[in-house]
Amino acid sequence: MTVPFATADTAPAGSSKTKSNRRPLALSGIAPSLPWQIAAFASLTAIAIYAFSLYTPAIFNDGDTFWHIRAGQWMLAHRAVLDLDVFSRPFLGKPWITQEWLSEILMAASYQFAGWSGVAVATGLAMATTTGLLALYLGRKLDALPAVLVLVLSLACVMPDFLARPHILALPLMTAWVIAIASAASAGQRPSWLLLPIMTLWANLHGGFIFGLALVVPMACEAVLHSETGRVRRTVEWTLFWAGAIVAALINPRGFAGLFYPIELMRVQSLTAVGEWQALNLNQFNAVEFAGLAGAFFFLWRGIRVSPLRLLVLIALFHQSLVHARYGLLLGIVAPVLLADTLTTAMPRERRVDEPSRRTVLVAAAFAAAILFCTALRVVWPIERSDSPAAPMTALASLPPRLAAEPVFNNYSFGGILIFRGIRPMVDSRADFYCDAWLSDYWRVVNGDRIAVDRMFRKYHVAWTLLQPGDPLVAALDHRPGWHRLFADRFAVIQAGPPT
Repeated sequence: MTVPFATADTAPAGSSKTKSNRRPLALSGIAPSLPWQIAAFASLTAIAIYAFSLYTPAIFNDGDTFWHIRAGQWMLAHRAVLDLDVFSRPFLGKPWITQEWLSEILMAASYQFAGWSGVAVATGLAMATTTGLLALYLGRKLDALPAVLVLVLSLACVMPDFLARPHILALPLMTAWVIAIASAASAGQRPSWLLLPIMTLWANLHGGFIFGLALVVPMACEAVLHSETGRVRRTVEWTLFWAGAIVAALINPRGFAGLFYPIELMRVQSLTAVGEWQALNLNQFNAVEFAGLAGAFFFLWRGIRVSPLRLLVLIALFHQSLVHARYGLLLGIVAPVLLADTLTTAMPRERRVDEPSRRTVLVAAAFAAAILFCTALRVVWPIERSDSPAAPMTALASLPPRLAAEPVFNNYSFGGILIFRGIRPMVDSRADFYCDAWLSDYWRVVNGDRIAVDRMFRKYHVAWTLLQPGDPLVAALDHRPGWHRLFADRFAVIQAGPPT
């Protein structure tokens, strides 16, 4: 017989609880009366994700990691939060909102501690914590098999965006916030004021905090509508909490500018040229589409009804995931949390008597030991970066020192590693910073528009280029008098010519 994860504290209404079910356990600070089966489920999934994080190069498949680390190093060295650009060539000194300054400091500190292995450890711990929180939550709501299936679908939606970047460092806070807000709404209660520090940290780690503020509104409406009495009092409580959350988010170096920055970012039209902001590719298999359709099929097949407000939130997130691929991560975290109570009602759980807390303590100890062991192995055998689409290591190693000091025109994806190497790029992935008009000119140059090339190369005295082999500008420069190739492989092409 399958061992259920359900516990007496999640039993259907009307059932009785024994005295032993109410007895707090040694790990009550983590979860009250936590059975060892749930602890083991959460621990195993978290360790698996952590080990995967430490030994897969996929988490470094994004050039943003380079400039995030360099920004953090600058802030650590100067003991100040960056408020202007110190990296680019065309906009040096321009005001810049470093929304993710705290994440960047953490990434820089991790890098200084153990190089790229340190960054992998920080990223892996954040993802393992997120996985553990989801597993604990689902384990309390569902039996073993449903909990595993839901968690697998959830992680499948998250993994395409599993990169060493600030959004992953903020993911545990987002998960904790969504679980707490949804649980409060389900119970018809106001969320705890202890959540407000989470919002402050989240607002300084990543711009996704704006979703956390937005989620409070439909959850507050649900809590008020489901309250049979005291609706006015419940409305006031949630309104005050929401106001408190906004104030908590304002505790950032830029105040109101930091609060509204994520909204301004979404208005930048040039983001459509960035992969994560493009529409989901429905011509190939993707986890978000599969999870959405599988979930819809199951709920329609079983005739399961979902709260209208939660359904609206999920439909909006699914739509955004189709329009912008990056929202798949958000959907993967939010959907299982918002649907867990509905699944619990539709799929009654088997009852069990809680095991003694000693087993839970042993599971926790084994989990800590496994985390330490994996971390030690990763630090002892450090990560060595090699060529990748965002990191043309061999190409840059071949660059003559005299040329490195000259102005460069680079591919958008290579801006991060140039910043990391101390070379001022023509552009990097801060699309909101460069603005739509300038990026429009930039893309015309990349596409080989002769007039745009002449104008930009002359304006910035471009002496060399670092481009991807498929960029049309590469072929254009091959036929441009005075220009020649210095290096070429499958990741990058370096061309040099007389400054214009």
